[in-house]
Amino acid sequence: MPTWGPHPDVPEPLARLAARHPLVILSNASDQHASRNAALLGAPLHAVYTAEQARAYKPRLGAFEYLYAQLGCRPEDTLHVSASPRYDLQSATDLGVRETVYLNRGYEPSAPHCHAYEVTTLAGVAELLGV
Repeated sequence: MPTWGPHPDVPEPLARLAARHPLVILSNASDQHASRNAALLGAPLHAVYTAEQARAYKPRLGAFEYLYAQLGCRPEDTLHVSASPRYDLQSATDLGVRETVYLNRGYEPSAPHCHAYEVTTLAGVAELLGV
């Protein structure tokens, strides 16, 4: 979508987070769209992985297993942030991610059983991490 852009409150805290932590995206978008959208975020990303690469769409665990295999780390070594308990946080929790943050933008109901923290802005994530 040519007019897509990040929420206005995303670029600044995302850049702060990227300065201290490797940021990774796991997207259900195609390779082409995910790369374009990631570039619009205005912060350096460690990696962008897609359902196209994983051959599995979230919330299927295969997408997340692909992510961790590519990163060479364990789920419990990561922090997972998402605006979707249904498509991200439940699967991440099922795989053993202990540190999960629900970025509640009002799209889905809160699901406290699958997230450790809840914030309403990405700046809230930065605050949680002391950034």
